[in-house]
Amino acid sequence: MRHWLEATAPRGIVNWLRANRLIRFNAIFLTGSLATGVLGYVFHFATGRLLGPAQYAVVASAVAATYFINLPSLVVQTVTARFTSVAAGRGKLGNIPGLLLQFSALSLLVGVPIALGLVVFSGPLSSYLNISDTRVLYVLAATSLVALMVSATRGALLGLRRFIALSINTTLDVAVRIATAVGLVLAGLGAIGATLALVIGPAVAYAQSLFLFRGMHAEATGDRAGLGEVGRYAALTTVASIGTTYLYNSDVILSKHYLLAQDAGIYAAASVLGRVSLFLGLTVAQVMFPEVATLHAKDEPHFHVVDLSLAMVAGVGVVVAGIYAAVPGLVVLPFGSAFNPVRQYLWPFALALGLLSVSNLVITYFLSTGRARFVIPLVAACVIEPVLIVLHHDGPGAILQMVILTMAGLSVALLSLYGVDRFPSLWRPKLRT
Repeated sequence: MRHWLEATAPRGIVNWLRANRLIRFNAIFLTGSLATGVLGYVFHFATGRLLGPAQYAVVASAVAATYFINLPSLVVQTVTARFTSVAAGRGKLGNIPGLLLQFSALSLLVGVPIALGLVVFSGPLSSYLNISDTRVLYVLAATSLVALMVSATRGALLGLRRFIALSINTTLDVAVRIATAVGLVLAGLGAIGATLALVIGPAVAYAQSLFLFRGMHAEATGDRAGLGEVGRYAALTTVASIGTTYLYNSDVILSKHYLLAQDAGIYAAASVLGRVSLFLGLTVAQVMFPEVATLHAKDEPHFHVVDLSLAMVAGVGVVVAGIYAAVPGLVVLPFGSAFNPVRQYLWPFALALGLLSVSNLVITYFLSTGRARFVIPLVAACVIEPVLIVLHHDGPGAILQMVILTMAGLSVALLSLYGVDRFPSLWRPKLRT
Protein backbone atom coordinates (compact mmCIF):
# COMPACT_ATOMS: atom_id res chain seq x y z
CA MET A 1 0.00 0.00 0.00
CA ARG A 2 2.83 2.38 0.84
CA HIS A 3 4.50 1.84 -2.52
CA TRP A 4 1.19 2.43 -4.28
CA LEU A 5 0.66 5.73 -2.45
CA GLU A 6 4.17 6.85 -3.28
CA ALA A 7 3.63 5.98 -6.94
CA THR A 8 0.38 7.94 -7.09
CA ALA A 9 1.89 11.08 -5.62
CA PRO A 10 2.60 13.78 -8.23
CA ARG A 11 6.34 13.39 -7.85
CA GLY A 12 6.09 9.62 -8.06
CA ILE A 13 4.01 9.83 -11.24
CA VAL A 14 6.59 12.08 -12.88
CA ASN A 15 9.41 9.72 -11.93
CA TRP A 16 7.42 6.74 -13.23
CA LEU A 17 6.83 8.47 -16.56
CA ARG A 18 10.52 9.26 -16.85
CA ALA A 19 11.47 5.65 -16.16
CA ASN A 20 8.94 4.07 -18.53
CA ARG A 21 9.88 4.83 -22.12
CA LEU A 22 6.69 3.47 -23.62
CA ILE A 23 4.43 5.53 -21.35
CA ARG A 24 6.55 8.64 -21.86
CA PHE A 25 6.56 8.32 -25.65
CA ASN A 26 2.83 7.61 -25.67
CA ALA A 27 2.17 10.68 -23.52
CA ILE A 28 4.17 12.88 -25.89
CA PHE A 29 2.77 11.45 -29.09
CA LEU A 30 -0.78 11.23 -27.74
CA THR A 31 -0.66 14.92 -26.86
CA GLY A 32 0.47 15.76 -30.37
CA SER A 33 -2.09 13.43 -31.91
CA LEU A 34 -4.86 14.97 -29.82
CA ALA A 35 -3.88 18.40 -31.08
CA THR A 36 -3.83 17.10 -34.65
CA GLY A 37 -7.11 15.27 -34.16
CA VAL A 38 -8.86 18.29 -32.69
CA LEU A 39 -7.70 20.40 -35.63
CA GLY A 40 -8.85 17.65 -37.99
CA TYR A 41 -12.33 17.87 -36.55
CA VAL A 42 -12.21 21.66 -36.77
CA PHE A 43 -11.59 21.17 -40.50
CA HIS A 44 -14.71 19.01 -40.80
CA PHE A 45 -16.80 21.26 -38.55
CA ALA A 46 -15.78 24.38 -40.46
CA THR A 47 -16.37 22.93 -43.92
CA GLY A 48 -19.61 21.29 -42.77
CA ARG A 49 -20.99 24.57 -41.43
CA LEU A 50 -19.86 26.60 -44.43
CA LEU A 51 -20.99 24.15 -47.10
CA GLY A 52 -24.02 22.31 -45.63
CA PRO A 53 -24.62 18.51 -45.63
CA ALA A 54 -24.89 17.99 -49.41
CA GLN A 55 -21.68 19.87 -50.35
CA TYR A 56 -19.91 18.62 -47.23
CA ALA A 57 -20.52 15.07 -48.46
CA VAL A 58 -18.26 15.91 -51.43
CA VAL A 59 -15.47 17.04 -49.10
CA ALA A 60 -15.94 14.04 -46.80
CA SER A 61 -15.79 11.68 -49.77
CA ALA A 62 -12.62 13.40 -50.98
CA VAL A 63 -11.04 13.03 -47.53
CA ALA A 64 -12.06 9.36 -47.42
CA ALA A 65 -10.62 8.87 -50.92
CA THR A 66 -7.29 10.33 -49.80
CA TYR A 67 -6.92 7.43 -47.37
CA PHE A 68 -7.08 5.05 -50.33
CA ILE A 69 -4.90 6.96 -52.79
CA ASN A 70 -2.37 7.67 -50.05
CA LEU A 71 -1.89 3.99 -49.25
CA PRO A 72 1.58 4.03 -50.84
CA SER A 73 2.39 6.85 -48.43
CA LEU A 74 1.45 4.70 -45.45
CA VAL A 75 3.65 1.93 -46.78
CA VAL A 76 6.57 4.31 -47.31
CA GLN A 77 6.20 5.69 -43.79
CA THR A 78 6.09 2.25 -42.18
CA VAL A 79 8.99 0.86 -44.21
CA THR A 80 11.09 3.99 -43.61
CA ALA A 81 10.32 3.85 -39.88
CA ARG A 82 11.41 0.22 -39.60
CA PHE A 83 14.68 0.57 -41.49
CA THR A 84 15.44 3.86 -39.76
CA SER A 85 14.89 2.37 -36.31
CA VAL A 86 17.16 -0.57 -37.20
CA ALA A 87 19.85 1.82 -38.45
CA ALA A 88 19.59 3.95 -35.32
CA GLY A 89 19.72 0.87 -33.10
CA ARG A 90 22.94 -0.20 -34.79
CA GLY A 91 24.44 3.25 -34.41
CA LYS A 92 24.44 3.96 -38.16
CA LEU A 93 22.71 7.32 -38.35
CA GLY A 94 24.76 8.09 -41.45
CA ASN A 95 22.57 5.62 -43.34
CA ILE A 96 19.42 7.66 -42.81
CA PRO A 97 19.91 10.34 -45.51
CA GLY A 98 20.54 7.58 -48.06
CA LEU A 99 17.46 5.70 -46.88
CA LEU A 100 15.34 8.81 -47.25
CA LEU A 101 16.52 9.34 -50.81
CA GLN A 102 16.05 5.67 -51.66
CA PHE A 103 12.50 5.40 -50.31
CA SER A 104 11.44 8.75 -51.76
CA ALA A 105 12.62 7.74 -55.23
CA LEU A 106 11.01 4.30 -55.06
CA SER A 107 7.72 5.71 -53.79
CA LEU A 108 7.49 8.20 -56.65
CA LEU A 109 7.84 5.36 -59.13
CA VAL A 110 4.55 4.09 -57.72
CA GLY A 111 2.95 7.45 -57.02
CA VAL A 112 3.25 8.97 -60.46
CA PRO A 113 1.22 6.20 -62.19
CA ILE A 114 -1.45 6.48 -59.47
CA ALA A 115 -1.73 10.24 -59.99
CA LEU A 116 -1.95 9.80 -63.76
CA GLY A 117 -4.61 7.14 -63.32
CA LEU A 118 -6.74 9.49 -61.22
CA VAL A 119 -6.50 12.14 -63.93
CA VAL A 120 -7.26 9.75 -66.79
CA PHE A 121 -10.22 8.10 -65.03
CA SER A 122 -11.49 11.24 -63.31
CA GLY A 123 -14.77 11.04 -65.22
CA PRO A 124 -15.89 7.54 -64.17
CA LEU A 125 -14.66 8.04 -60.60
CA SER A 126 -16.53 11.33 -60.27
CA SER A 127 -19.66 9.67 -61.62
CA TYR A 128 -19.49 6.80 -59.12
CA LEU A 129 -19.05 9.19 -56.19
CA ASN A 130 -21.77 11.50 -57.53
CA ILE A 131 -19.28 14.38 -57.68
CA SER A 132 -20.09 16.75 -60.54
CA ASP A 133 -16.77 18.63 -60.43
CA THR A 134 -13.98 16.45 -61.88
CA ARG A 135 -11.41 18.94 -60.60
CA VAL A 136 -11.76 17.22 -57.23
CA LEU A 137 -10.03 14.18 -58.75
CA TYR A 138 -7.22 16.36 -60.10
CA VAL A 139 -6.67 17.72 -56.60
CA LEU A 140 -6.56 14.19 -55.21
CA ALA A 141 -3.93 13.26 -57.79
CA ALA A 142 -1.68 16.09 -56.61
CA THR A 143 -2.38 15.15 -53.00
CA SER A 144 -1.11 11.62 -53.55
CA LEU A 145 2.28 12.86 -54.79
CA VAL A 146 2.80 15.35 -51.98
CA ALA A 147 1.77 12.80 -49.37
CA LEU A 148 4.40 10.38 -50.65
CA MET A 149 7.17 12.90 -50.13
CA VAL A 150 6.21 13.87 -46.60
CA SER A 151 5.62 10.25 -45.56
CA ALA A 152 9.30 9.40 -46.00
CA THR A 153 10.47 12.14 -43.67
CA ARG A 154 7.74 11.35 -41.15
CA GLY A 155 8.74 7.69 -41.20
CA ALA A 156 12.31 8.66 -40.38
CA LEU A 157 11.14 10.84 -37.49
CA LEU A 158 9.06 7.93 -36.18
CA GLY A 159 11.94 5.48 -36.47
CA LEU A 160 14.22 7.89 -34.61
CA ARG A 161 11.52 8.32 -31.92
CA ARG A 162 11.44 12.08 -32.45
CA PHE A 163 7.82 12.23 -31.39
CA ILE A 164 7.78 15.93 -30.54
CA ALA A 165 9.06 16.89 -33.98
CA LEU A 166 6.67 14.45 -35.65
CA SER A 167 3.70 15.84 -33.69
CA ILE A 168 4.58 19.41 -34.65
CA ASN A 169 4.82 18.41 -38.30
CA THR A 170 1.42 16.71 -38.43
CA THR A 171 -0.21 19.52 -36.46
CA LEU A 172 1.20 22.08 -38.87
CA ASP A 173 -0.25 20.09 -41.78
CA VAL A 174 -3.81 20.15 -40.44
CA ALA A 175 -3.61 23.77 -39.25
CA VAL A 176 -2.68 24.88 -42.75
CA ARG A 177 -5.52 22.81 -44.18
CA ILE A 178 -8.05 24.58 -41.94
CA ALA A 179 -6.82 28.07 -42.76
CA THR A 180 -6.70 27.29 -46.48
CA ALA A 181 -10.11 25.58 -46.60
CA VAL A 182 -11.91 28.35 -44.73
CA GLY A 183 -10.24 31.05 -46.79
CA LEU A 184 -10.99 29.41 -50.13
CA VAL A 185 -14.59 28.53 -49.25
CA LEU A 186 -15.25 32.10 -48.07
CA ALA A 187 -13.66 33.29 -51.30
CA GLY A 188 -16.44 31.50 -53.16
CA LEU A 189 -14.65 28.34 -54.34
CA GLY A 190 -17.01 26.00 -52.47
CA ALA A 191 -16.17 22.29 -52.16
CA ILE A 192 -13.25 22.49 -54.60
CA GLY A 193 -11.67 25.15 -52.38
CA ALA A 194 -11.93 22.88 -49.34
CA THR A 195 -10.36 19.98 -51.24
CA LEU A 196 -7.44 22.17 -52.40
CA ALA A 197 -6.48 22.42 -48.75
CA LEU A 198 -5.70 18.68 -48.84
CA VAL A 199 -2.71 19.50 -51.05
CA ILE A 200 -1.48 22.71 -49.49
CA GLY A 201 -1.33 21.37 -45.92
CA PRO A 202 1.04 18.44 -46.55
CA ALA A 203 3.13 20.53 -48.95
CA VAL A 204 3.90 23.02 -46.18
CA ALA A 205 4.54 20.15 -43.75
CA TYR A 206 7.01 18.54 -46.15
CA ALA A 207 9.01 21.75 -46.45
CA GLN A 208 9.15 21.98 -42.67
CA SER A 209 10.19 18.32 -42.27
CA LEU A 210 13.19 18.79 -44.57
CA PHE A 211 14.39 21.50 -42.19
CA LEU A 212 14.37 18.97 -39.32
CA PHE A 213 17.00 16.78 -41.06
CA ARG A 214 19.39 19.56 -41.95
CA GLY A 215 21.87 18.40 -39.26
CA MET A 216 22.38 15.03 -40.98
CA HIS A 217 23.53 16.42 -44.30
CA ALA A 218 27.15 16.51 -43.18
CA GLU A 219 27.18 12.81 -42.29
CA ALA A 220 28.19 10.02 -44.63
CA THR A 221 25.35 8.57 -46.66
CA GLY A 222 26.12 5.03 -45.54
CA ASP A 223 24.71 1.78 -46.86
CA ARG A 224 21.25 1.49 -48.33
CA ALA A 225 18.79 -1.30 -47.71
CA GLY A 226 18.72 -4.15 -50.21
CA LEU A 227 15.91 -3.90 -52.75
CA GLY A 228 14.82 -7.48 -52.12
CA GLU A 229 14.54 -6.94 -48.38
CA VAL A 230 12.71 -3.66 -48.85
CA GLY A 231 10.40 -5.18 -51.44
CA ARG A 232 9.35 -8.11 -49.28
CA TYR A 233 8.62 -5.95 -46.29
CA ALA A 234 6.88 -3.32 -48.43
CA ALA A 235 4.57 -5.99 -49.85
CA LEU A 236 3.57 -7.10 -46.37
CA THR A 237 3.07 -3.51 -45.25
CA THR A 238 0.99 -2.80 -48.35
CA VAL A 239 -1.47 -5.55 -47.49
CA ALA A 240 -1.82 -4.20 -43.95
CA SER A 241 -2.21 -0.59 -45.07
CA ILE A 242 -4.72 -1.37 -47.81
CA GLY A 243 -6.76 -3.62 -45.55
CA THR A 244 -7.06 -1.32 -42.54
CA THR A 245 -7.58 1.81 -44.63
CA TYR A 246 -10.21 0.06 -46.72
CA LEU A 247 -12.14 -1.05 -43.67
CA TYR A 248 -12.61 2.41 -42.18
CA ASN A 249 -13.29 4.21 -45.45
CA SER A 250 -15.17 1.87 -47.77
CA ASP A 251 -18.41 2.25 -45.83
CA VAL A 252 -18.30 6.05 -46.26
CA ILE A 253 -17.76 5.74 -49.99
CA LEU A 254 -20.45 3.06 -50.35
CA SER A 255 -22.86 5.19 -48.33
CA LYS A 256 -22.27 8.06 -50.77
CA HIS A 257 -23.18 5.66 -53.57
CA TYR A 258 -26.26 4.03 -52.01
CA LEU A 259 -27.79 6.73 -49.80
CA LEU A 260 -29.43 10.03 -50.60
CA ALA A 261 -27.13 13.06 -50.39
CA GLN A 262 -28.57 14.17 -47.02
CA ASP A 263 -28.26 10.71 -45.45
CA ALA A 264 -24.75 10.28 -46.90
CA GLY A 265 -23.69 13.53 -45.24
CA ILE A 266 -25.13 12.37 -41.91
CA TYR A 267 -23.33 9.02 -42.18
CA ALA A 268 -20.06 10.75 -43.12
CA ALA A 269 -20.28 13.07 -40.12
CA ALA A 270 -20.97 10.15 -37.76
CA SER A 271 -18.03 8.26 -39.22
CA VAL A 272 -15.72 11.25 -38.78
CA LEU A 273 -16.69 11.62 -35.12
CA GLY A 274 -16.43 7.88 -34.49
CA ARG A 275 -12.86 7.84 -35.73
CA VAL A 276 -11.65 9.40 -32.50
CA SER A 277 -11.33 5.86 -31.11
CA LEU A 278 -9.36 4.71 -34.13
CA PHE A 279 -6.99 7.63 -34.44
CA LEU A 280 -6.12 7.71 -30.74
CA GLY A 281 -5.41 3.99 -30.98
CA LEU A 282 -3.20 4.58 -34.01
CA THR A 283 -0.89 6.77 -31.93
CA VAL A 284 -0.41 3.94 -29.44
CA ALA A 285 0.35 1.51 -32.28
CA GLN A 286 2.88 3.89 -33.84
CA VAL A 287 4.73 4.28 -30.56
CA MET A 288 4.69 0.52 -30.01
CA PHE A 289 6.02 -0.28 -33.49
CA PRO A 290 9.67 0.87 -33.18
CA GLU A 291 9.90 -0.42 -29.62
CA VAL A 292 8.78 -3.95 -30.50
CA ALA A 293 10.79 -3.99 -33.73
CA THR A 294 14.00 -3.13 -31.89
CA LEU A 295 13.41 -5.59 -29.04
CA HIS A 296 12.47 -8.37 -31.45
CA ALA A 297 15.58 -7.75 -33.56
CA LYS A 298 17.71 -8.07 -30.40
CA ASP A 299 15.79 -11.24 -29.40
CA GLU A 300 14.69 -9.55 -26.18
CA PRO A 301 11.27 -9.80 -24.43
CA HIS A 302 8.66 -7.59 -26.06
CA PHE A 303 5.21 -8.96 -25.16
CA HIS A 304 4.96 -6.59 -22.19
CA VAL A 305 5.06 -3.68 -24.64
CA VAL A 306 2.23 -5.18 -26.70
CA ASP A 307 0.13 -6.01 -23.64
CA LEU A 308 0.37 -2.50 -22.25
CA SER A 309 -0.43 -1.04 -25.66
CA LEU A 310 -3.51 -3.26 -26.01
CA ALA A 311 -4.72 -2.16 -22.59
CA MET A 312 -4.30 1.49 -23.55
CA VAL A 313 -6.16 1.07 -26.85
CA ALA A 314 -9.04 -0.80 -25.19
CA GLY A 315 -9.27 1.87 -22.50
CA VAL A 316 -9.46 4.65 -25.08
CA GLY A 317 -12.23 2.85 -26.96
CA VAL A 318 -14.34 2.36 -23.84
CA VAL A 319 -13.95 5.98 -22.73
CA VAL A 320 -14.82 7.44 -26.15
CA ALA A 321 -17.89 5.19 -26.57
CA GLY A 322 -19.04 6.10 -23.07
CA ILE A 323 -18.73 9.83 -23.71
CA TYR A 324 -20.57 9.56 -27.00
CA ALA A 325 -23.39 7.61 -25.37
CA ALA A 326 -23.67 10.07 -22.47
CA VAL A 327 -23.52 13.43 -24.26
CA PRO A 328 -24.19 12.93 -27.99
CA GLY A 329 -25.71 16.38 -28.37
CA LEU A 330 -22.56 18.06 -27.09
CA VAL A 331 -20.39 16.04 -29.46
CA VAL A 332 -22.46 16.96 -32.53
CA LEU A 333 -22.88 20.62 -31.52
CA PRO A 334 -19.95 21.98 -33.59
CA PHE A 335 -21.50 20.59 -36.79
CA GLY A 336 -24.71 22.58 -36.26
CA SER A 337 -28.40 21.65 -35.95
CA ALA A 338 -28.57 20.25 -39.49
CA PHE A 339 -26.50 17.27 -38.28
CA ASN A 340 -28.66 16.38 -35.23
CA PRO A 341 -29.61 12.95 -36.71
CA VAL A 342 -25.94 11.97 -36.23
CA ARG A 343 -26.47 11.57 -32.47
CA GLN A 344 -27.98 8.08 -32.60
CA TYR A 345 -25.00 6.69 -34.53
CA LEU A 346 -22.17 8.11 -32.39
CA TRP A 347 -21.48 5.44 -29.78
CA PRO A 348 -22.00 2.51 -32.21
CA PHE A 349 -19.45 4.11 -34.56
CA ALA A 350 -17.04 4.60 -31.65
CA LEU A 351 -17.50 0.91 -30.75
CA ALA A 352 -16.90 -0.27 -34.32
CA LEU A 353 -13.78 1.80 -34.85
CA GLY A 354 -12.51 1.01 -31.36
CA LEU A 355 -12.60 -2.66 -32.36
CA LEU A 356 -10.73 -1.79 -35.56
CA SER A 357 -8.16 0.05 -33.45
CA VAL A 358 -7.53 -3.13 -31.45
CA SER A 359 -7.18 -5.09 -34.70
CA ASN A 360 -4.78 -2.51 -36.10
CA LEU A 361 -2.55 -2.75 -33.05
CA VAL A 362 -2.30 -6.54 -33.39
CA ILE A 363 -1.51 -6.10 -37.10
CA THR A 364 1.19 -3.59 -36.15
CA TYR A 365 2.66 -6.14 -33.77
CA PHE A 366 2.96 -8.69 -36.56
CA LEU A 367 4.48 -6.06 -38.86
CA SER A 368 7.07 -5.13 -36.24
CA THR A 369 8.16 -8.75 -36.09
CA GLY A 370 8.06 -9.17 -39.87
CA ARG A 371 5.34 -11.83 -40.04
CA ALA A 372 2.26 -12.21 -42.22
CA ARG A 373 -0.11 -14.11 -39.92
CA PHE A 374 -2.65 -11.27 -40.03
CA VAL A 375 -3.19 -11.42 -43.80
CA ILE A 376 -5.97 -14.03 -44.03
CA PRO A 377 -8.28 -12.48 -41.36
CA LEU A 378 -7.71 -8.99 -42.74
CA VAL A 379 -8.43 -9.95 -46.35
CA ALA A 380 -11.51 -11.86 -45.25
CA ALA A 381 -12.84 -8.79 -43.41
CA CYS A 382 -12.23 -6.62 -46.48
CA VAL A 383 -14.38 -9.00 -48.54
CA ILE A 384 -17.11 -9.47 -45.94
CA GLU A 385 -17.75 -5.79 -45.13
CA PRO A 386 -18.67 -4.55 -48.64
CA VAL A 387 -20.71 -7.70 -49.34
CA LEU A 388 -22.74 -7.11 -46.19
CA ILE A 389 -23.24 -3.44 -47.07
CA VAL A 390 -24.34 -4.29 -50.63
CA LEU A 391 -26.91 -6.67 -49.15
CA HIS A 392 -28.04 -4.33 -46.34
CA HIS A 393 -27.97 -0.59 -47.10
CA ASP A 394 -31.52 0.59 -46.38
CA GLY A 395 -30.21 3.50 -44.31
CA PRO A 396 -27.25 4.74 -42.23
CA GLY A 397 -28.17 2.41 -39.35
CA ALA A 398 -28.22 -0.70 -41.54
CA ILE A 399 -24.79 0.06 -43.00
CA LEU A 400 -23.39 0.74 -39.52
CA GLN A 401 -24.64 -2.62 -38.25
CA MET A 402 -22.72 -4.40 -41.01
CA VAL A 403 -19.56 -2.48 -40.09
CA ILE A 404 -19.86 -3.47 -36.42
CA LEU A 405 -20.27 -7.15 -37.29
CA THR A 406 -17.19 -7.06 -39.50
CA MET A 407 -15.00 -5.27 -36.95
CA ALA A 408 -16.01 -7.61 -34.14
CA GLY A 409 -15.15 -10.70 -36.16
CA LEU A 410 -11.79 -9.31 -37.24
CA SER A 411 -10.72 -8.32 -33.72
CA VAL A 412 -11.58 -11.75 -32.32
CA ALA A 413 -9.62 -13.52 -35.07
CA LEU A 414 -6.52 -11.36 -34.68
CA LEU A 415 -6.49 -11.48 -30.88
CA SER A 416 -6.63 -15.26 -31.13
CA LEU A 417 -3.55 -15.25 -33.37
CA TYR A 418 -1.73 -12.98 -30.94
CA GLY A 419 -2.70 -15.34 -28.13
CA VAL A 420 -0.94 -18.17 -29.94
CA ASP A 421 2.30 -16.14 -29.80
CA ARG A 422 1.74 -14.75 -26.33
CA PHE A 423 0.86 -18.03 -24.63
CA PRO A 424 2.51 -20.77 -26.73
CA SER A 425 2.33 -23.36 -23.95
CA LEU A 426 -1.47 -23.20 -24.05
CA TRP A 427 -1.78 -23.65 -27.80
CA ARG A 428 1.02 -25.88 -29.02
CA PRO A 429 -0.18 -29.09 -27.34
CA LYS A 430 -3.62 -28.57 -28.90
CA LEU A 431 -2.12 -27.89 -32.31
CA ARG A 432 -0.25 -31.20 -32.20
CA THR A 433 -3.44 -33.09 -31.60
